[in-house]
Amino acid sequence: MPLVAIKINGHEVKAEDREPILKPIRDIGINVPTLCHMDGLEPYGVCRMCVVEVKRGKRTKLVTSCNFPASEGLEILTDTEEVLQHRRLMAELLLARCPEVKKVQEIAASLGVEKSRFKTIGEPSNCVLCGLCVRVCDEIVGASALGFIGRGNQRVVGTPWYVDPDSCIACGACTYVCPTGAMQMEAVTRKRWRKELGEGQRLCRYARMGLISYKVCPNNFDCATCEVDQRLFDEFGTHPILALAPGLHRQPKHVGHFILIEDRTYFQGHTWAKLLKEHARVGLDDFAQRLIGGISKAVFRAGPGDVVHRGDPAVNVSSNGHRATMLFPVSGRITHINPALEDNPSLINEDCYDRGWLYTMESVNPYEDKSSLVGPDEASQWIQDESDSLFRVLTESRSAALSDGGELLPNFSRNLKKEDWDRLASMFFSGAE
Repeated sequence: MPLVAIKINGHEVKAEDREPILKPIRDIGINVPTLCHMDGLEPYGVCRMCVVEVKRGKRTKLVTSCNFPASEGLEILTDTEEVLQHRRLMAELLLARCPEVKKVQEIAASLGVEKSRFKTIGEPSNCVLCGLCVRVCDEIVGASALGFIGRGNQRVVGTPWYVDPDSCIACGACTYVCPTGAMQMEAVTRKRWRKELGEGQRLCRYARMGLISYKVCPNNFDCATCEVDQRLFDEFGTHPILALAPGLHRQPKHVGHFILIEDRTYFQGHTWAKLLKEHARVGLDDFAQRLIGGISKAVFRAGPGDVVHRGDPAVNVSSNGHRATMLFPVSGRITHINPALEDNPSLINEDCYDRGWLYTMESVNPYEDKSSLVGPDEASQWIQDESDSLFRVLTESRSAALSDGGELLPNFSRNLKKEDWDRLASMFFSGAE
């Protein structure tokens, strides 16, 4: 993204064009209170605590900094009397609604507000209606098990029709992000599971999230004392589902005969990486799984704790009497492998971008990884060029790989001679640009 010059409290600052101005404000060490904002979620602007004053020419106005875009020449003031008065007013309203909530008390105290002049309507609440739980369930987890119900002072967070939804996987993300402790959806679902599910049906919540292979919970859903739960939190440094964010999966994009996922970056050797802040998940792309065909065996070349580099061997796959070594797209330390592939390597063919993943890794240099891979903007042209090269080789080989209409035959690698297979593996899996 191009950079623009802005001023924050008189200081010249560079920011990405159109990025929310809350980020550059915080980047220079200025504290702006928020309740409804969280990195990784779409800006919401409902709590109004992050209000700042912006100036362009002679015009000034108050805006929510979490969703107001940076632009060339913008001037931002974060501590004018008008800004502080607005924040104090919002703090008073929150105190009237949630007088016993520690987070609200802390924000109010930081603004010099000790009590509210407004009366509490009905029973005091411990929910500030920030929407973090609703949005993380929808945007990050992808379960959409929560929503807002009612309007005005009757507005609450709940489940559709007040019925416990089957879509809730007790991941705990909603409880994890709740700033007040009001959200207890995870505990409610685990209690229901203990009552309704037999022992063989008690699938671990991390298996339901897709973070580990099939595992039945041996601990009566007491996740707080579970070693798997603690290990995953320690390795990711946050809630694991927030790190991997399955709800952020984009819609598949078809380029000719092949599929791309736009939130992935691609290695020239036809492995992909989903890059997060400090972690990456890697696997084979659709081009690779289509070329390899019905995979009958997958042998991991690294394990948890190993440090690997981009271009190192990642996995040996076997199909139709042929063998290929696929390479790591990024460098890092292995934290997890996908054990489901040892018993069912065909998962790569069935779902190469999700259930058929290979490794989860701690990234060494995420910026370098991102700049060295094929990004979303270039991926379509790259895969089209690769497709053209593949069809050219298959046409020259005269093998039974293409239908009369020029379409790729299913599992066509079984019809390739060894020399044709070796040529294709060298062309497409070596990682050479």
